[in-house]
Amino acid sequence: MKIKYLSLALLNIMCFSAIAAESNSLNTDNSFFKDSKFEFSTRNHWKYLKENASQPKEVHSAWGQALTFNYKSGYWLDILGFDVTYDNVIKLGASDYFATRNLLYNDGKKADKHNAHGFNKFTQRYAKVKLGNKDINFNGKAGWHSLKDMGVISSSQHLTRNSYLGYSGTLKYSNLALSLAYIDSTLPRESAKKVHFYSLDRKHVIDNIKTAEIAYKDEVIKLDYSYGVAKDYINRHAIEFSYKPIEKLTFGSQIYGSTALKNHDKMKANVRDFDDSAWHYAADVEWKEADWSAKFGIAYTDANRKGAIGYYGRHIGKNNRGRYNGMAAAGADYMRDGEVVLSSVLGYDFFKDNTTGLYLNYGEFNYKHETLKNGEINVFNIWKPTSGTFKNLSILSKFGYGWSYKTMSSKDITPKLRDGHAQRSPTLSAETVIDYRFNLL
Repeated sequence: MKIKYLSLALLNIMCFSAIAAESNSLNTDNSFFKDSKFEFSTRNHWKYLKENASQPKEVHSAWGQALTFNYKSGYWLDILGFDVTYDNVIKLGASDYFATRNLLYNDGKKADKHNAHGFNKFTQRYAKVKLGNKDINFNGKAGWHSLKDMGVISSSQHLTRNSYLGYSGTLKYSNLALSLAYIDSTLPRESAKKVHFYSLDRKHVIDNIKTAEIAYKDEVIKLDYSYGVAKDYINRHAIEFSYKPIEKLTFGSQIYGSTALKNHDKMKANVRDFDDSAWHYAADVEWKEADWSAKFGIAYTDANRKGAIGYYGRHIGKNNRGRYNGMAAAGADYMRDGEVVLSSVLGYDFFKDNTTGLYLNYGEFNYKHETLKNGEINVFNIWKPTSGTFKNLSILSKFGYGWSYKTMSSKDITPKLRDGHAQRSPTLSAETVIDYRFNLL
């Protein structure tokens, strides 16, 4: 089946290329073919975590290889076009609990490494339209497509990028932009299976997610407000702001909030992230030089949950990725009720095209007269040549140590106290990502 899909995809591209060559000989102004792009890329991704927060010490590890074909057409009559992305993922290795790494398809319910499999899918296949000119214009998409920070929805990539079925579009005028999106199902980044959106307890289907965004951007200021509704489940707000008084200095701030609707209220209390609402407030400052950079941030979360620790969940239920660009989104996501977190990212270019750095987080919150402290230290290195033979290569590696506390379960982050005191829970993590891109057309 994999070979069949891949052959069909390549055959289609070959046909487009042949048509393009024929068309260009007849009409050199046909931008549909002249502006077409065909790219082949590979990604090798390994993720590792050792932890004992909700169980005896366990290793969560997955390793896979992705092959991606990405075709982007130009625009017929400078209006209509279409894009297609095909992904094939090969399993290279897995441990029990591999599914938490979101790399390989989990064909089973138990935490068994034998359930780990590769998969293949047409991740994106959508029609696109553009209207207008450079002063005022509209760009829209319909079909399966990824959404990166479109309103309150986003997409993230591990071996593949998750995509959504629906519609989206952005109208731009001068420095203003208005975006709208409607989605009703998804292809997760670790699967080729179409799934719906669900509540956290999976008892309520979220029929659709609608979102709108208005943004202003110039050389100094960026201001963005987004609002979204997961039908009958959650209302979501997102405000992002940045101010750049000089080239090297940037001040930023983010506010994210969720308020509960009727199907959220129907869930049992021990399943919810929060009771009525959850808000996360953050601010940061960044300084950039030619060969080094430093970014520091502080954040606070208000997410009350009766008799337990509440949480600001970034995502809007199950099977989607919520928009979030704050510094607290690290390995453990420092967004518990009443938690204050300090974050920093430090990077230095020891030689050209290579950045080495530290990513640090430290958070505190109170629970039943106990002050809980948690944090992590990560070392990372990114090599991304900008010229020469390897200019399309990127290698990321990182490893880190973290300290936290034992929880009630993997789904409930409330501390599990012993004699009124929290129990320490250390973690070790590591990750490598190797990307390479080939431009075929």
